[in-house]
Amino acid sequence: MEPSERRRRARERPVRTQEQIDRMRRLSEGSRGLLEQLADRLAPETLAQYRTYSDVGEWGELVDGLCASLVKRRIAISSAERDSLAELMGMFGNREGYVYLGDPERVLAQLVVAQTD
Repeated sequence: MEPSERRRRARERPVRTQEQIDRMRRLSEGSRGLLEQLADRLAPETLAQYRTYSDVGEWGELVDGLCASLVKRRIAISSAERDSLAELMGMFGNREGYVYLGDPERVLAQLVVAQTD
């Protein structure tokens, strides 16, 4: 790649606002935090895949996959974990193409929330 082409590509990168940067940080930290809270309830290979999604910034894939695991495998979660998941799901503007993330109400209704005393 020629130096002039490299400079042009650098100029074409989108400039993100502080709000967008903060949102991305919340998505990254929130999704990884919830994943680590649920780590002991996920199969090792599933956990490894979700960590890869997190590492490369594929938070939609991570949250959609996490929802799929929780619903399909009927994994019990706490009400605080459910609330964290609901908050994360609400942060996605474009949910097109995601089976679980695309229908948050259905997912939240199907979750197994453990009763605490």
